[in-house]
Amino acid sequence: MPLIFFSVYITQANANALKTIAHTAVPDTLLNITAPEFVLKDLNGNTVRLTDYKGKILVLDFWATWCVPCRQSFPIMETVIAKYKDDPNVKFLFIDTKEVSDPKKVKKFLSDNKYPFEVAFDDLTSSTFKNYQMPGIPSKYVIDANGVIRFQELGLNTLKTAAVLADELSVMIERARGK
Repeated sequence: MPLIFFSVYITQANANALKTIAHTAVPDTLLNITAPEFVLKDLNGNTVRLTDYKGKILVLDFWATWCVPCRQSFPIMETVIAKYKDDPNVKFLFIDTKEVSDPKKVKKFLSDNKYPFEVAFDDLTSSTFKNYQMPGIPSKYVIDANGVIRFQELGLNTLKTAAVLADELSVMIERARGK
């Protein structure tokens, strides 16, 4: 019995340590940049706009099928999506960029990996990537309910655990929400 108690204690201590790390790693100062409008097509050919998410916290994740760090970040994103799945005020949009749009290829990729992502396409002719002034991918943006970019995260920090990275993104979402 003490072994089980000890194991639970260590697990709780680790969880508390991760939350502390995440809170201190995320800057207190929020960005204050109006998010550039975009008009893109989703996997089913429907139009997706930034304004569709007005009043919601939106996490944009720019990625490409060929990008290894992008794919490495997806389990982290899955964790955060699961955390907010019942929150109608937090949305996630994955923007496939820097490659020729291929909905069939992306649908197969999502299906093979069981990723529950909403995807829009920013192909080589679109200007969304340029408008968001990204030096590379993966790039994530946390946009508040008023359409203002509050956090920008470039790349994937492989020196941190997936749990810490998921907690950091959750902290960004909560800070963008004003909590």
